[in-house]
Amino acid sequence: MADTRFFRRSGPFSLGSIAQHVGASLSRPTLADLSMHDLASLDTAGPSDVSLFSNGAYQGVAASSRAGALITSRKLGGLMPEESCLLYVTDPRLAFALVGSLFYPARTPDAGIHETAVVASGSTIGEGCQIDAGVRIGREVTIGLGCHIEANAVIGDGVSIGQACLIGANGTVRHALVGSRVRLGSNSCIGGEGFGFVPTPKGLLRQTQLGRVILEDDVEIGSNSSVDRGALGDTIIGRGTVIDNLVQVAHNVRIGRHCVIAAQAGIAGSTEIGDNVMIGGQSAIIDHVKIGPRARIAARSGVMRDVPEGETWGGVPAIPIRQWHRQTALLARLTERKAQED
Repeated sequence: MADTRFFRRSGPFSLGSIAQHVGASLSRPTLADLSMHDLASLDTAGPSDVSLFSNGAYQGVAASSRAGALITSRKLGGLMPEESCLLYVTDPRLAFALVGSLFYPARTPDAGIHETAVVASGSTIGEGCQIDAGVRIGREVTIGLGCHIEANAVIGDGVSIGQACLIGANGTVRHALVGSRVRLGSNSCIGGEGFGFVPTPKGLLRQTQLGRVILEDDVEIGSNSSVDRGALGDTIIGRGTVIDNLVQVAHNVRIGRHCVIAAQAGIAGSTEIGDNVMIGGQSAIIDHVKIGPRARIAARSGVMRDVPEGETWGGVPAIPIRQWHRQTALLARLTERKAQED
């Protein structure tokens, strides 16, 4: 059960209305008028809570759960006692997420500009925006309707931000065009100079970085992540892509739509990533490579060359995942044999 000091709960909702909301079929239609008050895990749920059973490994916990209703598939539902109240759906995790947004809808910003915020001349802030304490907004900035700029964030000159965006506390956005419904975590840095230097007899000379960062609609970037602006072209992150905390995206990188990039990944300059790519945590991708659409990169991989469309790679240097597994297994057998010989 969520702590209501931090989360605003809606409801209660009847089982029938919940089922209608997610397109579920009730195993016991006579309970359609039963009120549900919250969400909870299988082991902590009570008779007025909705829970999720999406993995057969948790059959025992689900069977003994006190939850008023379980969201599950028909296949998994067959493992449950007959008296269980089940909401049958095709994709239980998706349905549970939808129920979550029903009980805990996104907060509407508390419109207003804090007295300690600084807004430079020529900037436009849309209706319904919440600008928190210590925010600094530069010249000729455009911020759309219903945005929330959290405390001490800095928005540089000329930046454009669409509607219903969230800029996290202490975040920095400059040299950027930001779409609508974009969420940036706390301490994120968007539009900083790329890591480009030229050696000279007197040391390293920083290259001029004249590009921008373009974040398309529905992009999410986690806390303490950086997206550098392009050197001459733009750094682009496509619609619906989600990036975890502690991720580095270098200058001129182009990331497609609906990609998932896990924590501590690093993507070097001018890399091109297609649509629907998934990159595991702590992966490193060198510069100027291409990763095809729907490719998968295993966690802690080192990508040194192009990855074809739809393939799964892993290892250091990264290779097709089956080849990597064969090499790992062979190395383990050789190590065991050597130990026996010694």
